[in-house]
Amino acid sequence: MRRQSVLNQRQDLDLPMTPMIDVVFQLIIFFLCTTRFTPLEQVLPTPLDEAGVSRSTESLPPELANLTEIVIRLSDGPPVRITLNNRQMADFDELGVTLQAAARVRLDVPVIIDAGFAVPMQDVIRVYDLCRKVGFHRVHLAAPQRP
Repeated sequence: MRRQSVLNQRQDLDLPMTPMIDVVFQLIIFFLCTTRFTPLEQVLPTPLDEAGVSRSTESLPPELANLTEIVIRLSDGPPVRITLNNRQMADFDELGVTLQAAARVRLDVPVIIDAGFAVPMQDVIRVYDLCRKVGFHRVHLAAPQRP
């Protein structure tokens, strides 16, 4: 007799699972819809200068003293000819050193890469990557004029 009463109590305690599963699925959908997958702009890391570090402008070429824009021209030839603001560069290493000096002055100036039709694309990309590596964010490619 006692066994039957325990079985009857267990049957009375069975809960329907369907409403509980529905609620769980609705919560999952709610959290998926309200989740942001992009970082908030207010919490992005900001590069700060270390205390006591000063930027020197002593070794700057005179054409980099008052920068408004940087124009890099690439001309075709067996070695690609590089000019930065009408100043001839010997190679990509000298261009990198000059761009680093310009980056110490201002990083917000636009950099315009003007490449001729016959300049290999790998050289254009190399100059673009060099500008981005130095820290310039406004790097533009000029459309070449047709001959």
